[in-house]
Amino acid sequence: MTDRLVQDDGPFPPDPFTLLRTWTPPDDDPARPAATLATVDDAGLPDARTVLLSTVGSDAVTFHTDSRSRKAEQLRARPRAALVVRWEKQARQVVLRGTTAETSAEEQATAFGRLPRYLQLLAWLNTAETAALGRLQRERRWAAFDAEHPVLDPPPTWVGYALRPVDVLFWEGSEHGPSRRVRYRLTPNGWAREPLPG
Repeated sequence: MTDRLVQDDGPFPPDPFTLLRTWTPPDDDPARPAATLATVDDAGLPDARTVLLSTVGSDAVTFHTDSRSRKAEQLRARPRAALVVRWEKQARQVVLRGTTAETSAEEQATAFGRLPRYLQLLAWLNTAETAALGRLQRERRWAAFDAEHPVLDPPPTWVGYALRPVDVLFWEGSEHGPSRRVRYRLTPNGWAREPLPG
């Protein structure tokens, strides 16, 4: 088995989170990567939407959302998901599949504090009541709330989820040759690595 993803990337580490941390910015970097979160609804149909990747830990990644959202409802009923993170300019992608669980209130507060002001306001104001208003009314409500709340704590509906993968697939493209993939699968003996064609 080859030990290189591409020549400049060095050997495959034994643990996929080691490689994932080299691909993602530090957790306190406000430029969080966007990711596609896939869940399953009550009818067994797949569902997908974009979220921000909040943190990369030693055995899980986290993302945050509104506890009233469709994705939160689906994760409460079926705590399994897939997350696809894509870096277009670097021609990189990683797919993580596994189980989910809610994160602690402390972790949720930390993640909220790292959000840009716009996303903090959105967490409070992205409601069905606001959505029913016309554009000018929505913008007036936004401006008034912004002015009245110079500092914001997480809303009661703010929730975080940790995705603990059992399968992680890295892909990297190249303009000068074939793309490459490496798959990590969690086994009773730890992570097993397998290079795959692109």
